[in-house]
Amino acid sequence: MKNFAHHNARSVDEVVRLVAREKRKVMLNAGGTDLLGLLKDRVLPVYPEMIINIKGIEGLNYLREDKEGLRIGALTKLKHIVESPAVNGRYQLLADAAKSVASPQIRNMATIGGNLAQDVRCWYYRYPDQIGGSIKCLRKGGAVCNALMGENRYHSIFGAAPVESPPCTHHCPAHTAVPSYLEKIRNNEFDEAARIFVDFNPLPAITGRVCPVFCEPHCNRGRYDEPVAIRCVERSLGDYVLDHPEEVYTAPENETGKKVAVIGSGPAGLASAYYLKRAGHTVTVYEKFPEAGGMLRYSIPGYRLPKDVVEKQVRVLKGMGIVFRCDTEVGKDLNIDELRSRYDAVLVATGAWKERAQSLKGDGPVICGLEFLKNVSEGNKSAPGMKVAVIGGGNVAVDVARTLIRLGAEPVIMYRRTQKEMPAFKDEIEKAREEGVAFRYLTLPTRTKKIGEKILLTCLKTRLGPPDKTGRRRPIPKEGSEFASAFDAVITAIGEEPDYGLISGETGKNAGDLLSGNLYMAGDFKNGSTTVIEAIASGREAARAIERRIGTSVPKRPINGLPDLALAVYEPSPRISIEDAPVAERVNDIGREDHPGISLFEATKEAGRCFTCGCLAVNPSDVGTALVALNAEIITSKRTVGAEEFFAPNAAASTVLEQDEMITEIRIPPVPQGARLRYLKFTLRKPIDFTVVSVASVVTINNGICEDARIVLGAVAPRPFRATKAEEMLKGRAVTTKLIGEVSKAALAGSIPLGKNRYKVRIAESLIKRALEGK
Repeated sequence: MKNFAHHNARSVDEVVRLVAREKRKVMLNAGGTDLLGLLKDRVLPVYPEMIINIKGIEGLNYLREDKEGLRIGALTKLKHIVESPAVNGRYQLLADAAKSVASPQIRNMATIGGNLAQDVRCWYYRYPDQIGGSIKCLRKGGAVCNALMGENRYHSIFGAAPVESPPCTHHCPAHTAVPSYLEKIRNNEFDEAARIFVDFNPLPAITGRVCPVFCEPHCNRGRYDEPVAIRCVERSLGDYVLDHPEEVYTAPENETGKKVAVIGSGPAGLASAYYLKRAGHTVTVYEKFPEAGGMLRYSIPGYRLPKDVVEKQVRVLKGMGIVFRCDTEVGKDLNIDELRSRYDAVLVATGAWKERAQSLKGDGPVICGLEFLKNVSEGNKSAPGMKVAVIGGGNVAVDVARTLIRLGAEPVIMYRRTQKEMPAFKDEIEKAREEGVAFRYLTLPTRTKKIGEKILLTCLKTRLGPPDKTGRRRPIPKEGSEFASAFDAVITAIGEEPDYGLISGETGKNAGDLLSGNLYMAGDFKNGSTTVIEAIASGREAARAIERRIGTSVPKRPINGLPDLALAVYEPSPRISIEDAPVAERVNDIGREDHPGISLFEATKEAGRCFTCGCLAVNPSDVGTALVALNAEIITSKRTVGAEEFFAPNAAASTVLEQDEMITEIRIPPVPQGARLRYLKFTLRKPIDFTVVSVASVVTINNGICEDARIVLGAVAPRPFRATKAEEMLKGRAVTTKLIGEVSKAALAGSIPLGKNRYKVRIAESLIKRALEGK
């Protein structure tokens, strides 16, 4: 056991003050029957540096019954609950639950508060460190719940406790709650899915087409068969949202009276404008080009992102009340200082349109890649020549080359490294190759010379040396390797950077940082050339920074609740297959989208493949199951929480207790007249083993008719599970043998057993029958 500081607390206030003051990791010790084992086996992901012993606090060890019910101090030992006449008389199921806990020795030490707050009992989570090292399960910060595809006979049959940041969410620059919105889609709740999604990214129809899918390579479904096609589902949802804008793109009910100017209407500008308008501000977007959309409109070719999608996106934002001032260049038509005086905040999100300085020498004319794409977007469908050299290895270079193919040219991409080091999206490189784009790797263009109608491009062959600051191997020119080729045109796409001529002063360190006064920046203007989703995330953070400064804020809606897992989620199912349009059709139509979408029906089916990456460990508290059935309240040093709400809905903790909060009392209301109380527990070994399945029931019957019912299952879910469907079936009906059979089935409806714990369903049904029959 590692060393730790130890403190004996004498009062609840002392505990609260000490925990609040301590910067070290602190844990409380009530009975020690669970904590000491965790410490000895070094199970915890973060070992405590201080243990506060609360066993000596006076006034928390009592059992009192009055007209308002039963009150139990948090440090009351389970032994005393088992022996209490009051508990055994009117609250028998609590006595039975306490008596079922482990052994007499444990019950002599364990407290009711400790039993409620104990950690989960999962083999992977509790694997001792000294036996080959602890297992980094999902609950400890790992990528996957080991029980998902491993030993899971004692785990949940009612879904998983979600983690705050599953792998897909963690790797998404916008930290989109992917499992949460996929859950809504598979339940055909598209409007709710959209509301969740736009809390993170208001442009799903766009990112559903051009996002490089940072998430999918880390999808845990890929460990089983194939990753979920997240981008396909996202696109389907995005198209739905644009067709039903009233669900998420609505004007705010209340205006703040604050005004914000956004310069630039690319992804960062549009995203920030959305969040600022949703917060109730007056938002005006200034765009120097004739149409809004920035690089979305003018640099991404239509075969990847159709212009009508961008136009629809801008249209729904206008419908929210966002004002767009196009053909207005700040710094030329308007002075930025003038904007700063007229608006409460000004956000610069003009992107990265400036081509980086190049070492290419000579007198041969060179075309800028972004300028070429912009001209094509504006309607110029003429190729600059038949044989065209495209210099660069990024997305702009590949977009230029694929566009040239569609204009009838023969492009050659020249890149100084190998394909492995190309920063362009891999799928775009493959599509370019399919369409006939030629590639020359390890080639460094050095100068151009105009010779008649041709341009002579001189190059050097290169070899790869040690990695540079980007992590890619540095290209080193080979001595004596010079060669030249003739082209009709040369287009450069060697990287883009912001043009800071609009502003003065140093840039901030983080997205949304103040430049000075009320001037902010975001997107590629802030971070250099990035992806669309990274620019969106930056725009959202900038909007938050502005909200903090001007004194208003609209909090993000919490995404709570135990997520449901699709019934067939653990059955092998292939990833949806979407074929690109045939090459011959793609290259002959510059405006045709080369990747078709999927229907909402297909999106629902694909969303059903999501594992919902949560912790499948079950809540181990016998007493907790009983208290939920008794409709008890948990009193803490800060608040009163219903027993049903006390157990945490996520994998970060077992309860909702905060770091500086402790249980002080449990209150149980009087049991109704005519109530029948039962607690039954199935274990593998009696009397010391943990719960496999338990049931606690409080059924009120008068004159043969059920007036009320609470049925709670233990050890079948990440928290005590109320069988609400079964309860409703009982109410207002005579409790017959036939009804009991139907109720036991209804209680387990919607269960999702794993590979090795289907037996739990039958055991739970049997226990419910016995409880209702009084056996």
